[in-house]
Amino acid sequence: MLIKEAQVPFIARKIATDLLNSGYVTFPKGMDLAIKEIEEIIMDDVLWEREIEDKAREILTKQEEENEFLFYDVDRRELFKLIKKKIAEEEGFHIKKEDRFDDLAAYMVKELWDNEIIDYDVLDGKIKNIIFNSIMEFLNRELEARDAVYRKIENYKRPLVPGSDEWELVFQRLYEQELRKRGLI
Repeated sequence: MLIKEAQVPFIARKIATDLLNSGYVTFPKGMDLAIKEIEEIIMDDVLWEREIEDKAREILTKQEEENEFLFYDVDRRELFKLIKKKIAEEEGFHIKKEDRFDDLAAYMVKELWDNEIIDYDVLDGKIKNIIFNSIMEFLNRELEARDAVYRKIENYKRPLVPGSDEWELVFQRLYEQELRKRGLI
């Protein structure tokens, strides 16, 4: 999954802020409503991807039950990816990050304009590119934050057991600090 549900509010806020800071966009009904609409659009995309993944898991599980002996030498993750890709193609959902976010940004511009959430006097493509870049920048900087947290936990004075409650608490605290440091929350 490229975007996780917990990231949606942060991405929506970043998109709205970047649109406002671009100088090309105004929010006739207010920025809060724009953020809410952007969140809904992104969340629909996230849930669509989850549906596709659930279908892929169902198919994979069914195939494993029916043909158990065929799955001894198969990389389950690779097979899952192939099934997910096929389902996504059938549904018109892009798996490749750039294609997916390009479609999402174009759809978002159309929806926000049609619902009179944003107003602008430039080409749609310019607004779409701002949204696309906002999403990509957030995800890249979020990955940097996550990596920094993993490094900090590895160098922690006393070892923490991954998956333990203590590890999760420390991770969450450090993760939020890193996100703040990078201006993502």
